[in-house]
Amino acid sequence: MIRAERKGNQLVSLSIKQFAPYKKLVYGVAGIGIPGALITVLLSVSNIVLNNFIGIYGSDAVASYGIAYKVDMVPIMLSVGLSQGVAPLIGYYYGAGKNDRMSQAVKTSAIYGILLGAIFLAAFCLFGTKLAGVFLHDESLIHQAGYFIGILGLSAPMLGVINMVTSYFQALGAAVKSLIITIMRNVILFIPAVIILNSLWQLGGVIAAQPIVETALAFLCIVMYAKDSSAKKRDCEMSSKS
Repeated sequence: MIRAERKGNQLVSLSIKQFAPYKKLVYGVAGIGIPGALITVLLSVSNIVLNNFIGIYGSDAVASYGIAYKVDMVPIMLSVGLSQGVAPLIGYYYGAGKNDRMSQAVKTSAIYGILLGAIFLAAFCLFGTKLAGVFLHDESLIHQAGYFIGILGLSAPMLGVINMVTSYFQALGAAVKSLIITIMRNVILFIPAVIILNSLWQLGGVIAAQPIVETALAFLCIVMYAKDSSAKKRDCEMSSKS
């Protein structure tokens, strides 16, 4: 930064005044940061509810789900990393007014996320029991955890859509829409789904709540993205005509 300023780059300044926060910056950071923080908070809330329902069926069920959940975190974290890695690129295209390039980046990343999830789904269905055997030694727990891994893996392809659309709205500064997805995912859809599916199919229904909710949420995200993309396309057409 010092070298760039000495060379006359007006975009780089080490003046203390340039580091002072201002209202628009604070609102922008808070608007994007709060949904991100709520993701962690609401995820903890939904996990507490889920673990309480699984606990009804004994400590073995809790132990099996704990292993399955940790295995399932691998595709979850990879999907989050992919979507967050593309977010700066989306923000750049949006700021530059390159909506076609932005749309292409979103769609390409979502496709890669879906393919990544499909690979993990296949791996979990084929090798779920073997993966559980790495962490467990009791045969009954291994088979139960392998069964849970296969069920949780059903949501892996959906993560490519959900996380990508969430990052898309965060990159555009649409904090409210990003927050809606977070609340729908962890509270409005998930908690009632756990209660209803527990009454219908007991433990299997509780575990199946995640893939069912995330499948429904993936379709909702597609609708939200399609509406937002269409609105931006209309705005561009109107501005070009004017």
